[in-house]
This record gives sequence, C-alpha cells and structure tokens, in this order.
Amino acid sequence: MQAKDEETIDILSSYLAQIISKNAAQNPESLSHALQSVISPAIAQEIADNKETMIDALYPIMGGMISKYVTNAIKEMMEQINEKIEDGLSFDRYKRKLKSKLTGVSETELLLEEASDAQIKALFVIQKETGLLIAAAQHGENEIDDPHIVASMASAIKDFVNDWMKNAEQTQEVQLLSYGNATLYIESAGSVYMIAFLDAEPDYDQRAKIHGFFAKVVKDYSDFFHSFNGDNNAEEITALQQKMLEFLASENSHLPKQHPTQKHNPLKFVGITLLVGLLGYAGYLAKNAYTYHQLETQIAKLTGEHISLEKASDGLHLEGSLHSVRHMPKILAFLQEQGYPKTVNELYLPAEEVEEAIRTLREQNSMFGKKMAALDANISHIQKNLTEQIGNRLNAKIADLNKTIANLSQKENRLEHTYREVQKKLDAAAAIAYVKHNAIARLAKHFGERKTFFPKTGALDFANNSLFQAGKSEPQPQALEAFDKDALRYIQTLMEDVAIRPYIKRFMIESFTDTSGSHTLNETLSRERAEKIAQHLQTLPQIQRRYGIPHLFTARGRAESAPIIVNGIEDKEASRRIRIRFELDEKKILQSLQKVLNMEKNDFAGKSSEN
Repeated sequence: MQAKDEETIDILSSYLAQIISKNAAQNPESLSHALQSVISPAIAQEIADNKETMIDALYPIMGGMISKYVTNAIKEMMEQINEKIEDGLSFDRYKRKLKSKLTGVSETELLLEEASDAQIKALFVIQKETGLLIAAAQHGENEIDDPHIVASMASAIKDFVNDWMKNAEQTQEVQLLSYGNATLYIESAGSVYMIAFLDAEPDYDQRAKIHGFFAKVVKDYSDFFHSFNGDNNAEEITALQQKMLEFLASENSHLPKQHPTQKHNPLKFVGITLLVGLLGYAGYLAKNAYTYHQLETQIAKLTGEHISLEKASDGLHLEGSLHSVRHMPKILAFLQEQGYPKTVNELYLPAEEVEEAIRTLREQNSMFGKKMAALDANISHIQKNLTEQIGNRLNAKIADLNKTIANLSQKENRLEHTYREVQKKLDAAAAIAYVKHNAIARLAKHFGERKTFFPKTGALDFANNSLFQAGKSEPQPQALEAFDKDALRYIQTLMEDVAIRPYIKRFMIESFTDTSGSHTLNETLSRERAEKIAQHLQTLPQIQRRYGIPHLFTARGRAESAPIIVNGIEDKEASRRIRIRFELDEKKILQSLQKVLNMEKNDFAGKSSEN
C-alpha cells in the first residue's frame, strides 16, 4: 500500500470498510485471525515506542480506578490493625508477640494476616426439601431478628440461582453469593445444607474449616435431619446449636470486636435488597413450609400427637403414629376447619388399645368361669342338705330338685360351649388386630436377608441403575424380567394368604432420585418412572387374571426426599431406586374387629339373660 500512488490508495480505501464489514458477517474467524497478525504487532510496537504517551492516555481511567481501590483496601486494613493495637494489655497482644518470637514472623505481618480473615456472622442449617430452618447460631451484637424468615429468603435465593445456572447449562451448584460487604457461603450434603454469613469472602483455609465442621455435623445428626418435621423443641437442636456457637466463637476469637454504632448490619441490608427481586418466589416457598409447620404445631397442642403433613396430588397426606385412636376425629375436624377437607390417612393406629379391649373381654370371661364354679358348689351343697333334712318324705320334691339340677347342668353345658365359642372369636379378633405383623413376617421369610427390605414397614427397594437410563422415564425391557420376578413374589406372598388379602388397600409404587439436579426436575422424573412401573405391573397376566387387582396399584414420585447417606456422604446409585410397599385398610380391620367383639358381647348378654 505504501508503494502505491495516492490515487490507487484512495480507490482501495473507499472499498476497504465494505470488504471488512462483509467479511465480518460471513467469516468472522478468518477476519479476526487476519487482523490479529497486523493489529496486535502494531499496538505492541506503538506501546514500546510511546510508553509515556500511552501511560498519560490511560492514567485518567485506570489510574483513578486503581488508586481508589487501593486506597479503600488500605483504609479498611488500617482500621482493623488500629483496633488490634488499641487493645492495650490484652491477652491476644501478648500471645501475638510470643508467636512472633517463636516463628520469626514480625508482629506487623501477623496483624496483617489476622486483618485479612473474614468474620463469620451466623450459621444456618436448613432442610433442602421443605426449606425449614433446623438450627441457627449467631455471633456478635447485631443478631438477626427472625432467623426463620432469613433462612427462607436465603433458601429461595440459593434455589433461584441454582435453577438459573442449570438453565445456563452450568452443572455445579452455587457456593458463594456476595453483595457489598456481605457474603453467603453455602455447603450442601444429603438432605440439608448450611449457610455461613460472613463480612467478606472466605479464603481457602476458612472454607476448609467450615467444610470440616459441616461434614462432622452431617455425620453426627444424619438420622435426625432425615426425620426432622419442624419440631423446634427437639433435644438434638439444642445440642447442635451449642456446637455451632462454639465453632463461631473459636473461628472469631482472634478477630476485632465489631461496634454496632459505627456499622450497619450487612445481613439485614443484603436480605432486604435481595428480597425485592425474589419476594414472590421466596414468599411462596416460605408460606408453604410455614403453613404446614403451623398446622403440625397446632395439632400437637390440640391432641398431643406429633404427626407430619405432606401435600400431594390426591390430598393432604397424614403420616406418623397415633397414641390413641380417639384423637383421629379431632385431627380430621381441625384440618377441615382449616380448609383441608381432602386427606389421605397414612397414620399407624396404636395396637395397645386393641390389646386392652381383648384383655378386658378375657378378664370378663375369667370372672364368668369363677361364677359357674361357685354355682356348681352351691347346687351340690343344696342337694346334700335337702337330702339329709327331708329324707324319704320329700322324695317327690327331691325328684323335682333333681330335674332342676339337670336343667342347670344343661345350662352349664350351654354356657361352657358359649365360652369355647367366645375363645375362638377372641383368637379371630387377635388375628385381625395383628394382620400387619403377620404380613411383614411372611414377607421377611422371602426377603428378610436383603439389605433393601425394611422389616418395620414391609417395604422393598429395587436399585434402578439398570432399570432406567439417566434422565429417562421408560424402563429398559432387558431389566424388567428380574424386577417382575421379585415384584410378583412380593405380591403373591400377601395375596395368597386369606387372612391378609381382604385387608390389602393398595400397593404403592414409589420412585426416588438422588439429590443432583433441581427439585422440580427430580419430582417430575420420579413421578413418571413410578407411573410407568405401576402401569407395567397392571398389565401382567398374574395381576389381571389370577388376582384381578390392577386397580390396587398407585404411583408416587418422591424425588430426592430420602437420599442414602453413608458416612456423611450420599451414595447416589443407592439413592436412585424403585420401592414397592403395601398399605392396609385399617378402617376395614377396625370394622371387622368391632364386628367380632359386638357379636361376642351380644352372645354373652343373651346367655346371661337365659341363666
């Protein structure tokens, strides 16, 4: 170009901009490569030849930014160092001097190192599925007024950011959220996660300490976290909060005390600021969790029963165990008053009350036997006295008495027969009352040696690592054969027992996922997998023709609600599973038992009136 004349240069210059623009739209990579080989050396040469000119040009922009950042950083650091120097004759000062002598590091460097540490303001442990606050510990004078609201906001913020990252095809969960001088550091494991509120981003050592403390907490309280139902008065919460306070005290012991009159609480500021953007989302999650927690608390105050409530498509599920059957009408009436008329009762009824009724009836039968024995003794005594006193003159009357005695003997025989019938009915009542124990005992003969069999509930788990492909809901045909064999054996064991079959209410097919991914995706995937397995079992010939029970199969997606934790770490392959369990019609059992007891009561009353 330099060798050409001015006319040629003018012609080429007029078309150069159009050529570059067209090439940028059609082939940007080749254009970038071509310009880079020309522009980059030119800029480098210009900087080398005119350093002072470049510095003068960039200084108003970069110089001001760097100067402001460095000035603020030095000012904050000096304020922290001055606070430590003003401690005077404190124990920490002499400890720092001793450490300086032993390590050879100057006291100034130690002060700089301490000034760079972030202060941990608070620790929250929150349940993933519900967003309920399990335990909280705070350090300093500016404490959070309502930890439950802050926990709900932080949980909503975390879920919002994680959902956004997954939509942006980011696989890792967020661990740090910063706003101004406030930082949220998040650790997740199993069914809970812990949030640490700090006044700056933690360095590697502080993250390692927080991670180590949280891992120990998950290991020590794993079972409690899984079964937590919102009861804030549990003894485990008090012990956990004490450990969290001790950890905060140890981590913040070397940091300067904060003066509440000079600085505002950053936690409240960041909570209010972030709440503006996420109020709708966080409010929805917090409202549901708080509503069910309040209902459970009011039920406990009303009846003394501690149950858990879970919302599902078929209604409000009631789970747990009752101490008394008499509380059930109160609970249902209370929920109906609160606007929950449709409920699914999954509560276990107390066997003690049934056993008490049986014991009472047996005591009555025992008293009846004693009265019969006394009656026999009286009859014999009357017969002997009459024979001795009246003698031969009253043979006719004695004959009448003998006839009466014969009648009494016949009544005695009838009563004895009635007593035997009562005993048979009592045995039948006992068998009805213990139908669930009998069902679990039969299942244990076939599946008791498996680790995936639950002897308390009779449920059986199937690992689905080969049953489903990752992220798919359609079962693999080659894996269904082994699954069908165990599932049919499970169903056959119960349906072929005439004492159990009449009381089978349903077979529940449940699907679980691991904790990876969002709750919404896991819930949808687990529900579709459970429905596919239930539909498959309904089509099997044994289910349709032999038993005729396709209507007894119900599907339910449990998402990541019950992960398998081994040594504080989730076993993701074990968490991904299909579960089959039976449910009994407890209302029908009670009706059968009441029918037997009423029949016995009527028979006993009829025989007594005859006597």
